[in-house]
Amino acid sequence: TGIRNAAPQLKVLHMDNANPVTLATFPEESRRIAKTIIKYHTSGDVAALGMESADPEVIRANNLKATPDEVFEAIKLLNEEGAARGKNGLPELLPGINFEHGLKGETERTFRLNFEFMKKVLDSELLVRRVNIRQVMTFAGTPMYGHEGLAAKHKNLFLRYKEKMRDEIDLPMLRRLAPVGSVLRDVRAEMYDKITYGRQLATYPLLVGVHAKLELNRFYDIMVTGHGRRSITGIPVPVDINRSGLRMIEQIPGVGKKQAGKIIMGRPYKDREDVVK
Repeated sequence: TGIRNAAPQLKVLHMDNANPVTLATFPEESRRIAKTIIKYHTSGDVAALGMESADPEVIRANNLKATPDEVFEAIKLLNEEGAARGKNGLPELLPGINFEHGLKGETERTFRLNFEFMKKVLDSELLVRRVNIRQVMTFAGTPMYGHEGLAAKHKNLFLRYKEKMRDEIDLPMLRRLAPVGSVLRDVRAEMYDKITYGRQLATYPLLVGVHAKLELNRFYDIMVTGHGRRSITGIPVPVDINRSGLRMIEQIPGVGKKQAGKIIMGRPYKDREDVVK
């Protein structure tokens, strides 16, 4: 309320990290906090959970705090309270997951356990807004100093695992998060390079690609037409059916290239009923 009173016209109000152990240990209190955040924030918010590893050996060796079961309960709680779609077209408040590789105790099994954890989340029909996969950097005076060889040792394994996570977790998760036909509000067009790229203003914005040259530094409502691993393609809506090019019209869900050609041949249209006819 203090933030809202000080800045009543605030366009974006998002949080950053959340402690998964706190959510799992104090679920009722955490639910009340989540409800309060959702009441005052703006939608598309992400509570980043520092899981780091799903491998019990890595957790023990590095004195990590969160167990896989606790992180799963935190993900479940945030979905129950925050998965409803908000004004900007994305769910109100979802978890993000941070994995760290190259930690003490890491083996090939670590990569398998991390992937299996995210597969469990996906198969449970829970949403995660994004998965960050990082490699540790070591500094003198820290407990990791002198153990930096694991990151190099597992480099090829890490790269294969990251590709697998992007293909088999991120992509289906994104299709569920922003299905074809859904509309993302207030996407700011940022740059053009054969495709116009834009994002909503957010702590973890979703990259949007539009196969058209849009005026930059303007905000558009974008209908989702396709998905990449960590980005979506879309078209600005409403579509001007009498002026838009073939490429734009054929991307309208359910239209396609052949039908788009017929639509263009029938122009101009005077109203919606004329288009349907």
